[in-house]
Amino acid sequence: MSETILNQIIEAEQEAAQIEENSKKEARELIAKARQDAAAILETSRAESEALRSEILKRARQDLEAEMKAREEAVEETALQLSRSAEEKLDAAIQFILGRIVDLSGSR
Repeated sequence: MSETILNQIIEAEQEAAQIEENSKKEARELIAKARQDAAAILETSRAESEALRSEILKRARQDLEAEMKAREEAVEETALQLSRSAEEKLDAAIQFILGRIVDLSGSR
């Protein structure tokens, strides 16, 4: 009877050892799978963040170009108005000077 009990204990220990080995193997596989999943998530996140960064930079460039174009147009319009104003003042100055010359030569 003690031999039977001893064999049962040995079998139970072997079964426990096998269960422990299987559990360790499953744990290693789970850890490896978790690492793979984490790496895939990290890579996806990197790709998404790079795409988002590129889109933000593209929009910022477009906004900046539009603002620069608007400012350039405003500057060109101001320059044109100043040029027209200068031409008008030049015409008035010429008329004034001619009037003074005519008055001076007429009064001589």
